[in-house]
Amino acid sequence: MYLNLFYRKSGVSSMDVLIIDDEKNIRQLLKEILELNNFKVDTAKNGREGIDLFKEHTYKLIFIDKRMPGISGEEVFSEIRKTNKMIPVYIISAFQSTTELEILKEANITGVLMKPFTIEEVMKIVRKHLG
Repeated sequence: MYLNLFYRKSGVSSMDVLIIDDEKNIRQLLKEILELNNFKVDTAKNGREGIDLFKEHTYKLIFIDKRMPGISGEEVFSEIRKTNKMIPVYIISAFQSTTELEILKEANITGVLMKPFTIEEVMKIVRKHLG
């Protein structure tokens, strides 16, 4: 049962982490940190690309920037939750009001990675979900 938790359909390739962020520096930083720790990582520069990658691959952890042009992080999160309610999803944000945090928690968000973040904060999240 546990092994099938992250698989949606046969023939879908498996990755560890999906990073969806319109800021190239954030995508590259997270990707480098995780790949140096032997995790397989995909990145998307916008919400549409992120949703497409999510449909094509299986992920065990997702980071989504809250504010992106076009499809917002919250809209991407909503699309992911329609298909997979179990996958850990963290919103990356520079600012969260108490009201925004409550809305995200009610929507079943796993957590928030606040900018600026440290490598230790990222790795703590990754180790919690991927070992």
